[in-house]
Amino acid sequence: MKRDILQAALQKVVGIAEQRRASMQVLSHVLLEATDTNRFSLSATDLSLSVRTNIAAQVECPGQTTVSARKLLESVKEVRHDVLHCELLENERLSVTAGAVNYTLATIPAADFPYFETITPEQTCPLNVESLRRGLESTLYAVPEDEDAISVSGMFWHPVAEDRLRVVSSDGHRLAMNEVPFPSKAFFADVHGVVVPRKGVQEIIRLLEKTDTALGALHENRLIIRTPDTHLMVLLLEETFPKYEVIIPRAVVGSLEVPRAELQAALRRMAVVSDASSNHVRFIISQDRLGLDAGSEEYGTAHEEIPVEYAGENFAIAFNIRYVMDVVQSFTGPMVRLEWVDEYHGGIFRDRDDPGIFALIMPIMV
Repeated sequence: MKRDILQAALQKVVGIAEQRRASMQVLSHVLLEATDTNRFSLSATDLSLSVRTNIAAQVECPGQTTVSARKLLESVKEVRHDVLHCELLENERLSVTAGAVNYTLATIPAADFPYFETITPEQTCPLNVESLRRGLESTLYAVPEDEDAISVSGMFWHPVAEDRLRVVSSDGHRLAMNEVPFPSKAFFADVHGVVVPRKGVQEIIRLLEKTDTALGALHENRLIIRTPDTHLMVLLLEETFPKYEVIIPRAVVGSLEVPRAELQAALRRMAVVSDASSNHVRFIISQDRLGLDAGSEEYGTAHEEIPVEYAGENFAIAFNIRYVMDVVQSFTGPMVRLEWVDEYHGGIFRDRDDPGIFALIMPIMV
């Protein structure tokens, strides 16, 4: 088989096979299946996420086994020959040969791999790959990485119209959402929304990065994304997502716009003197000026001013600097719009060129 094709297929599945605390060793393996139809499939699962992808290969003898996904990928990356030959030896080792290089990798029998069912719903919906991927990427940062008592470690997919989807994430300190075109009526039917786990969102993004076309469906408690050669299933979370709408201010009293590149660079400079005990940046807004203040006892302080068009009342508010940097980095337009109510409510950040995107960061009292 072609080395570059196998490498691309492995990169689709390795993220699911790699786990910090795998309950079974076989879950860090990829299931390899060669069929007599000259197809070679690679499958991985962590029991909550499952993916199968298919590639063309010249199959001399059908068979199946499992091998460490990471070690097989590293092996394929290191060789420079364009064609690979894989063979399951009598001692149950997988031989991978490329030119003068040969690896013999340890395996686990395919029978030990968890049962893998590729669900194919009767009805699937064509997805706008670019807009969905962008929506997920722009809101992923606010999904908690670990479970806690105040937030849900998943992203809420909320149908807000027959052809619109709002993706929402929050870790209790910030809220991110983006509204994108989506076949919500056909996809959700009577379901009012689902919560997709963080790792599931990451794998959907990874899959959408490598395709121009995709189909989607809900099947019981799973979300399914299909591309021409890959099938991804994500087990949905059962938690109820908080009523996020209640914390969004209905009206603002002040706003300004600042060039995104200038703000991003200034925040990086402020971060130089920040640390874990003093990780805030203070926005000081006055006539045609946005001032930024940051600092810590250990490293010192920093101040910078950015010219802006503003003629309202003076205002100051502080945020976690990493939170603001995450928001600004997720935007793509040239201008960032900051809106506020007062120093006790969250600051609203918008991408001027993308009206669907919205971020709310709760303030820090300093």
